[in-house]
Parts: sequence; C-alpha cells; structure tokens
Amino acid sequence: MKKDLEYYLNLEYPFESYFGENEIGDAYLVQYLDFDIKAASEDYEEAVELAKSYLKEYIKKQLELNKEIPNPNEGMRFMEHRTALEAYKNQDFKKAFEIWSQEVNHKNDQAMANLGLMYLKGEGVEKDFSKAKEWFEKASIYDNDSANFNLALMYQTKIGVEEDIEKAIEYFRKAVRKNHIQAAFRLALILLKDRQNLERLKEGFDCMIKAALNGHVMAKVQLTGSDKNITDINELNQFFRAQDLETQLITVNDALERYIRPILKKDGGDIVLIDYKNEPEIELRLAYQGACVGCSIASTGTYEMIKNTIEQIIDKRVRIFIL
Repeated sequence: MKKDLEYYLNLEYPFESYFGENEIGDAYLVQYLDFDIKAASEDYEEAVELAKSYLKEYIKKQLELNKEIPNPNEGMRFMEHRTALEAYKNQDFKKAFEIWSQEVNHKNDQAMANLGLMYLKGEGVEKDFSKAKEWFEKASIYDNDSANFNLALMYQTKIGVEEDIEKAIEYFRKAVRKNHIQAAFRLALILLKDRQNLERLKEGFDCMIKAALNGHVMAKVQLTGSDKNITDINELNQFFRAQDLETQLITVNDALERYIRPILKKDGGDIVLIDYKNEPEIELRLAYQGACVGCSIASTGTYEMIKNTIEQIIDKRVRIFIL
C-alpha cells in the first residue's frame, strides 16, 4: 500500500486526554504520543477533532519534505528506536541496549518491552527473569501489547514466577485488546479447556476466530470451517431468512437435537451451540464436547455431516465454525 497522506491518517495513532488547567484555562487537552501535537478545547470531542486536524497538516507537510513519519507507538524519538531495532537485527545487542536504555527515560514503552525481552533471552545482557518482569510491568502500565503478552507467558509457563493462570489470562486479555494475534491464540487454548464453562468458551471461541482469520496457522488448524468460503448462490431460503432471530434459533437447535447430537452421543461426544448470528451473514459457532474434542474425524467427516444438515434446513450461504 502506498504510504501517502491517506495511509497515515488511517493508522490509529494513540493519544492521551486530560482535563484541567492548560494554556487556554480549564479545558480538555488532547496530545498525540508519537508527535509533538496537541489541542485544547472546553469540549472533549472538539479537542479531539482539532488534534486530528493538526495531525493531518503536520503529516502532509512532512510528506512534502520527504521526511520519515513514525508508525503508531514508535514515539516522538522514533528514529532512535529504528536505529536500535536495526542494531538488534544485526545482533549488535550492546548498541540496541544502550539506545533503549536511554529511550525509557522518554517514556518509550516499546523500549521498555524490548529491554524486558533482552533480559528474558539473555541477549547482550545476563539472563535475568526478575529484571525482564520488571521492564515488562513498566511497559504494561502503558498497555504495551508485547509486554502484556510476555508477562502472560511468564505466568503461564512458570518463567521466573510461580504459575498463575488467572494472571496469565488477565495479561493475555490486555494484549488481545490491542490485536495481538499470538495472545489471542494462547488465550483461546486456555479458555477452551473447560468446555462446560460457556462464558469462557464463548470468549475462547472469539479469540480463536480472531487468530485464525488473521492468518495464525495453528488457529486455522484448530478452527474447522475457517478455510471454507460462503457459497455465492442465488437460491436463498427466503422463508427461513424472513423469520426473527429467536425463531431461526429454535429451528437450528431442533436440527442439532434431532439429527446431530444422537450420532455424536453414540461415541461419547456432544456439541453445543456457542453463538448464532443472522447478520450480515448467517453464522454458527459450535463447540465439540466429550470424546469429540480433539478427534481428527470430528474435524473432517463430522464437520461435513453438520454442514450438510444445516445447509438443508437453511441454505448454502451459511458460515459454520466448529472447535
């Protein structure tokens, strides 16, 4: 994609807002974290819009001057950060460490997270899990997704800390909220272990779909149906689609109860409907239970059986995900 003005304006640059005394008196102050750009107004929405307009003009001018522009979360001293990254990639860990050690003084949370990684892996410094955790926690204060992901890993896999799955879940969730795909996959695996806890099962399903649809290879393997395209057909079941959500749901549950569950229960398995959506497209999210969980046959032959059954009562323009 061409990195023009439109490209940069579509990026989600983080900003902070404060209410209090500033240059125009008591008002909202909005300031971008990657630029020396701020705006103030007595109205919050107006302050945000003003800041966005100032950002637009700044980026436009920088592009005209052929200047480098930071990516979101690189910070105002982004060139130093890029220099450190280049040194790190070339395994010049000493240079990278020196630059990031200076950048943390400028509240660069990614530099904090990177120092944590260096201590975690023992790159250019002596491996020190305690210091790694300390730097990750400092970066986590700024909601850094990499730091939250690595803190979750430490608590999940007992790296320098006692195992604490609930803390791991908490940090994975923070990283997922920032669209960290690895975190989404790992959180899904944890939440999907207990297939009787429907609340966690639904959240785990959401995370697995997020990971699979963003290209995570193992998530795509786990989520049957993620590689299936909706058939573009003209013959839709208009009678079914004209019904309200509740009526459609009754029909779907009836089909599962009469045609699907009896077959699965014969082999000690079962299936539960986690979620059903009928707009913009009809989508079913189903989770295997019992002996069906992890069964290779369930991900192929059983899926086709369920798919064919659902398509007969609705039509072929239906998306079905099964875990």
